[in-house]
Amino acid sequence: KVAVSDLARDDMAEAVEDAFRYGTLVLASPTYNADMFPFMKTFIDHLADHAFQNRRIAFIENGTWAPNALKAMKAKVETLKGMELLEPEVSIKSALTDETRAQIRELAGVLVSGA
Repeated sequence: KVAVSDLARDDMAEAVEDAFRYGTLVLASPTYNADMFPFMKTFIDHLADHAFQNRRIAFIENGTWAPNALKAMKAKVETLKGMELLEPEVSIKSALTDETRAQIRELAGVLVSGA
């Protein structure tokens, strides 16, 4: 089972609730003012406030000339207890390429296999 939340449109409390239901979380954010998107920052702060821990976390970012969302998300998640950070980390520069599609397929394999 998979739950998908658009943090800019969906109820934040429900997104946090969903995060606690699953052992794996994929955080995907565009770069916004050299940081992660503000709703993602709020979401991760809520997770930290509720002692979110012991989960597998994957990261996907998008940016144009200087993607930085992944670095910002990772820095916040690394402060949480028991997080397993998954590879590959996917960085998309504006649009998907054959290389980033391959990285997403590889990440999907890691997510499905549980390895």
